[in-house]
Amino acid sequence: MNASFLRPGDIIRIEKLAPNGQPVISYDGWLVHDGDPILLLAVWQNADLAKPYTIFARGDLLLEAYYRQRPYNIFALFDGVQAPPDADWGKILADSSDSRPDSASLQPLCQAVAAQCPLKGYYINFTRPVRYEPASRRLVWRDMALDIWVPADGPPLALDEDEYRALNLRQTEPELDRRIQQARRNLLHQAKAHTGIFVAQSK
Repeated sequence: MNASFLRPGDIIRIEKLAPNGQPVISYDGWLVHDGDPILLLAVWQNADLAKPYTIFARGDLLLEAYYRQRPYNIFALFDGVQAPPDADWGKILADSSDSRPDSASLQPLCQAVAAQCPLKGYYINFTRPVRYEPASRRLVWRDMALDIWVPADGPPLALDEDEYRALNLRQTEPELDRRIQQARRNLLHQAKAHTGIFVAQSK
């Protein structure tokens, strides 16, 4: 199987790895768009995770963007409290099977999400290059500790800087460190522009 056989609504296994390559978590999501970025929709099915800046609550929706060449991914987090528990997001995606990589192709999905689920914000993970395997319907990404939280209304917040420094990439992998630091600066200064792939659809 190759990427051309995948359609919106197909299930993709998402696997997150720690900086050392050890598995952290895996879960299923629905394919939204097989392009750049690769867009997936998933439901937070773990116990509530309370952070100082937000809560990842069971039932929240994550619209996840994975870039093929950029050293980060972006998750748009939607409050799932009011979402229908039996919503068939896979079917919604399959029914809106326009494969164009523009905002119009995401409109039916994002309208359906935003109609029920207020946007909480955007979580940006800095990563190694994503490994996407359409044939096995699998996406693997390796977290590099550094994160940014962009609330729906408010300035971006840099996270986990100490954990990132402890990885010592500046000495061991200076090119990766340079790319991550440059992307971090851009995202902190122009976060709304970089999350714009979600903005128009989530209003």
